[in-house]
Amino acid sequence: MMSFMNYYRKIVLTVLCCLFSLVSPQTFAESDHCVLLVYHRFTDDGPKSTSVSPEIFRSHLSYFQANGFEVLPLDKVINALKTKNTLPDKCVSLTADDGYQSIYDNAYPLLKEFQMPMAVFVSTKAIDQHYSSIMSWELLRQMSDLISVYNHGVSHSHLVDKDTKVIVAEITGAQKRLKHELGVTTKFFAYPYGEFDDATYGQLQVLDYVGFGQHSGAIGVNSDWLNLPRFAMAGSYAKMNSFTLKVNSLPMPIASEQPKSMIINESDRPLLTLKFSRPMNANERYQFACFVVGQKQPEVNWIGTDKVTVRSIGPLSKGRSRYNCTVPSMHKGRYYWYSKLWLAKAD
Repeated sequence: MMSFMNYYRKIVLTVLCCLFSLVSPQTFAESDHCVLLVYHRFTDDGPKSTSVSPEIFRSHLSYFQANGFEVLPLDKVINALKTKNTLPDKCVSLTADDGYQSIYDNAYPLLKEFQMPMAVFVSTKAIDQHYSSIMSWELLRQMSDLISVYNHGVSHSHLVDKDTKVIVAEITGAQKRLKHELGVTTKFFAYPYGEFDDATYGQLQVLDYVGFGQHSGAIGVNSDWLNLPRFAMAGSYAKMNSFTLKVNSLPMPIASEQPKSMIINESDRPLLTLKFSRPMNANERYQFACFVVGQKQPEVNWIGTDKVTVRSIGPLSKGRSRYNCTVPSMHKGRYYWYSKLWLAKAD
């Protein structure tokens, strides 16, 4: 009788394990993930492509407070993901690029009010040359209770088609200034304009930095540490309906992408191949959708259950373009999100 009960118990446990393995990818969000946001200017009268009004920024912070989000320092998020420590399900980290004066004037008072931290990536030459639109070293020191400062290069140059010596000088030169003025030792680097080529990407790896881009998507334990996505918050993209969708997003379960490079020719229809970290079920494959700005939906072809190719129906225009891909998760209102940034150069 006892042996029969043990046998029966083993069968039940086996069935339960099988059922759990079938539903867990669809039912449970990736356990460790976070959404990074990138701002630039906090003003009502700046360029729409890089500005958010202080009132909308207040709405963002109020939403976090009212909806159970934890706004965490950037270094804490990266360290937790790299060491596979637990993060809250509603995790957000705020960043801002360039170090505009409006951060001190308009964003910092709101961060103080809500007691929420932010990381600011600065280009050191603009500070050293006392640009009127850029914060001084002294103002950055004054905000150290909530503001952490990281590397955005020396001169905010496009780091594409640059000599290796220039790339290294841009990164290490800025890091030396940050250490001297603010004691910064953490190696975080935000690509100016979100752009890089193979040489820049490779140097960031050699120098042991974590890299931050300007493409969309949440981050998770399988993210590319040399090119982490951040949702841009400016203009219409910062309005609440768009904002709430993005801050509730989840990292697409991707194991690898090909190509890594973003550089293409102007006449190209780049082929993107995504390998998923788990099989995607039939419903996920059916609802997997990609978009290209200014074009109809691209060609999407599945190779088995864990690999897909995406290709635009027409050539991408010169400059920056994106493939944005989403699929609904089993959590209402939450989407798996992935973005690939392309930089098309003249043929």
